Amino acid sequence: MRMGVVILVALLTVVLLAGCETEISTKPQANEEVTVTIEEKRGSYSNPTSMDEVVTVKTLTGTFEVAITGCIRGEKAYQIVKEANMFNPEPEKGYEYLLIKVRFSYVSGKSSNVVSEYSFKAYSDGAGFSPTFVILPKSMPEFKTVELMPGGEVEGWISFIVPKEKKVLLAYEYMFEPVCFIKVC
Repeated sequence: MRMGVVILVALLTVVLLAGCETEISTKPQANEEVTVTIEEKRGSYSNPTSMDEVVTVKTLTGTFEVAITGCIRGEKAYQIVKEANMFNPEPEKGYEYLLIKVRFSYVSGKSSNVVSEYSFKAYSDGAGFSPTFVILPKSMPEFKTVELMPGGEVEGWISFIVPKEKKVLLAYEYMFEPVCFIKVC
């Protein structure tokens, strides 16, 4: 019986203490303006990195670095693609070629990771554009599909067709979701 009274008193004390909460209000006065700015992390869609920065990405598989080491677009890119192979597709009206040289490094991790040109998308006006299959000149090696181990690296060119003269962000995608964004030429 005595144990039952002790348990009952302890239970009542816990209930009473749980009910005692303090709330602090930070609401502004009626005539007071409040501006809250939350800066997105560097490399996000709203705060992309620039082409001269190396982006470090941490995923479940490991830590990677993504860098853009070259970028050509517009008429110059079109001439390169057309001279490489006359059967390469023409961009539709209002679109242009974008050629991006990407270096992808596997910095650290415990298992292998497959990366290909399809691990990247070009985003413009909120829409993602997958790589376009074209034959590039031998002087511009394509980004190969490889299985990297920690310490491994791959570099090559990826071609896209994007809206003409619009801002473009290159995204590296992990598990079908973009995890970093880089502004391109």
